[in-house]
Amino acid sequence: MCESLDSIVPPDPNKPYDVNDVISEILDSGAFLEVQANFAANIVVGFGRLNGTTIGVVANQPKVLAGCLDIDASTKGCPICQIL
Repeated sequence: MCESLDSIVPPDPNKPYDVNDVISEILDSGAFLEVQANFAANIVVGFGRLNGTTIGVVANQPKVLAGCLDIDASTKGCPICQIL
């Protein structure tokens, strides 16, 4: 996988990080379309490309509410899970 992920995700599970940095490292360059970016920031939802194939992305955001899922986050993440 990407060696740079070792520096993005901290060894201490209590230390927050930006999951968008992880998504950027894994997906094809510039190939992520986030859905509802200004709603329920504790979850990141969108579509991206991985090796040219379109995929759905649902990821907890540790830097907001420690990535805990609340009602708004569940509402945001549910539609993409139904599509996939």
